[in-house]
Amino acid sequence: KYINEMLRPEHLKIIFILSILICILSIGGLITLIVIWVTKLTPFRDYAVVVDAGSTHSKIFLYTWPADKSDGLGITSRVTQVKACSVPGGPITSIKDPTEINTQQYFESAMSDCINEIPLTRKSRAFIFLGGTAGLRLFEIKDSNYTNNLLSSTRSYFSSLGVRFKAPENQVRIISGSEEGLSGWVSTNILMGQLLKNNKPLETYGVSDMGGASTQFSFIAPDAMHDRFSMNLFNTAYDIYSHSYLCYGTEQLRLIYLGQLVNNANESLIINEPCLQNGFVQNLTYDDIFSTPCARNQYAPLPSINKSSIFSFIGSGDSSLCSDLVRERLNQSICTLTTCSFDNVYQPVPISPSTKFIAISAWYTTFNNLAPNISLSPNKDGNYDFNSVNFNQIQTAIAAICRQPWSDLLQPDKYRPFLCFNSMYHWTLLQHGYSMRDENLKNFHIVKSINSNEIGWTLGYMINQTNSIDPEFRPKRLITKDEFGGLLFLCSFLLIVSAIITIIAMMRYRRHRDY
Repeated sequence: KYINEMLRPEHLKIIFILSILICILSIGGLITLIVIWVTKLTPFRDYAVVVDAGSTHSKIFLYTWPADKSDGLGITSRVTQVKACSVPGGPITSIKDPTEINTQQYFESAMSDCINEIPLTRKSRAFIFLGGTAGLRLFEIKDSNYTNNLLSSTRSYFSSLGVRFKAPENQVRIISGSEEGLSGWVSTNILMGQLLKNNKPLETYGVSDMGGASTQFSFIAPDAMHDRFSMNLFNTAYDIYSHSYLCYGTEQLRLIYLGQLVNNANESLIINEPCLQNGFVQNLTYDDIFSTPCARNQYAPLPSINKSSIFSFIGSGDSSLCSDLVRERLNQSICTLTTCSFDNVYQPVPISPSTKFIAISAWYTTFNNLAPNISLSPNKDGNYDFNSVNFNQIQTAIAAICRQPWSDLLQPDKYRPFLCFNSMYHWTLLQHGYSMRDENLKNFHIVKSINSNEIGWTLGYMINQTNSIDPEFRPKRLITKDEFGGLLFLCSFLLIVSAIITIIAMMRYRRHRDY
């Protein structure tokens, strides 16, 4: 009776109007959520583009990670590679006149391939970064005006791509050797599951990264006296030894090596090249060899050499002499520190055989051609393990490669004449430069990719950059996946309840009216 008195016709009208209003608002809320989902949220992922501007080529990587609760940050444990796009036409320094138009033409086809993979709803949130490595570090020494103009034109081009480019000076720059080395260490240990999941510093992987102009060597070393970098990742402290050797990338070291052959040739233009494929002839100009900033100090050309000379290097494939000449480039005669690698550079020695190592980049491309001569096949992931191989076996395989006559090779590619030098340098660096032993090879791996993610410095660099960029430049978080689900449930619940109340109020109103 009390309830019936409360639900008089005038009260039922108010309840009916309020429930209709709530019903309309709920429908409006659902429509708004659907529109936001379609135009802003789908998929619930963020993206970042990273350009590796290397000394021999440029490559564009597209990464993605779950967007919920990320504020646009790369969530370290859940970043995956979507695509990798190689830029045709050589390194970024092949742009002779660094205007915005020329820069656009250089990047355009590869950049479009990668950026088109980003959903339109997420494109304005996607970061873009370019890291110039050792090739640009050398150009900075040689011609800083050129590199400044090149970076400026690249920033102008990136600003037109419709992605998130709010901090140009930070997002396009030349990175230091240590930053490159540490980023490679982070990338490798993320992909190998050592960070976040394991959190045991002594079980992390060391990394040897071989490029065209520099090489980086990084591993956990709590007691390192120099080149030690402390990082705190997931509340775990890591003390990492990392050193970058500028001019010790494969291509630059070969130019230094050739320069020394020229200097020792008594002005002869025909020069025996023991590290060149037996019977192959390579002709190079003075500038081809000596224009690099690496050809300085003890590696500078002799004043008596004619700068218009063209030198003919005749491959002899003499692995023994090749080994001796390569070892001369890794000078271990002077060490003013407690322990050194070479050229008076500090390195903790010896390296524990229990320390796991992964070699990446040019290590893989070179060894992939050498491996058949050792009867070593890649594992199921396409990578190489060395638990049954020793240095003598590797050196024997290199010697066989070097002495093989060029005329006997069937359809060799353009890199084949230099496989002798590249292989000799890599393994001499590992054994004599870094003082590795057969015991270290048990935990040594040459890796191209893990779970479809290419290993390099770009992944670690991207994670670090998205997490360190100023908050004002990050994309604003519109709504998280959990918040979206909660609002969707609330609107649906209110719609159902208000619809039921509307129906009940209408039925009671009609009953009162019939009385």
